Amino acid sequence: MTDSLADALATAATADTMLLALDFDGTLAPFTEDPADSRPLPAARDALDALAGLPRTTVAIISGRPLEFLRTVVDPRRRMVLSGSHGAELDLGAAPGFGADTEIELTEDQLALLDRAIDATYGFVQRYPGSRAELKPAGVAFHTRPMEDPDTARRALDEMTEAYAAMPGLRLTPGQQVIECSVLSATKGDGLTAIRGAVHPQVTVFAGDDDTDEDAMAILGPHDVGIKVGTKDSAAPWRVADPDELTRLLTEFARQRARAVTSMN
Repeated sequence: MTDSLADALATAATADTMLLALDFDGTLAPFTEDPADSRPLPAARDALDALAGLPRTTVAIISGRPLEFLRTVVDPRRRMVLSGSHGAELDLGAAPGFGADTEIELTEDQLALLDRAIDATYGFVQRYPGSRAELKPAGVAFHTRPMEDPDTARRALDEMTEAYAAMPGLRLTPGQQVIECSVLSATKGDGLTAIRGAVHPQVTVFAGDDDTDEDAMAILGPHDVGIKVGTKDSAAPWRVADPDELTRLLTEFARQRARAVTSMN
């Protein structure tokens, strides 16, 4: 963590109203072979719980994961604002004055396209042992991380991408050893925009590791704090190496925010 990032976070901690928004996989949680096994690092969960309990402080998770996964794994106490399925699902229940979720409603054509994509994905899973399919409310993801041979995994990912691309109407979202498709066009930038419109933060801190997080990075303002986790190219001004480093950062940030909020009261 550079001094400039430490200074930026120390300043953000003193904002009258503050939003901390985070990606999940590769940001709060290390990658796992089976996506269903992924969990936040314990110290990261502790920091988020502490921040979510503070006044004038909103914690949000903005992820490609389905909303129900985020509720169960990340926020079982329902203290956070959640955006799942890359912005297509939204739970503002933890925001003051909001209580309704956005539900995904697909047309008959979208349902038919989704069925085609799911069938194609399971066909590739059968063809490439070790790969996995992950179903989502409006899409499906093909994971190659569990595959033993890297060259075969890359070939499988390329072929699956080509198969999705041949189905007009699918939005493709590449990730680290995964390709996801959706019949909706929502992005994480859409999710962050909706959340900020609900909680009206003076300052937003956002961290994410993947290309899909760049849609959220792009809407941050000059007084916000954007943090890239990992080595991928990013518009973020600051960078940390991995979820462990981000967790250490969040732990200190939670302490700073608690002190700042106490001094405001």
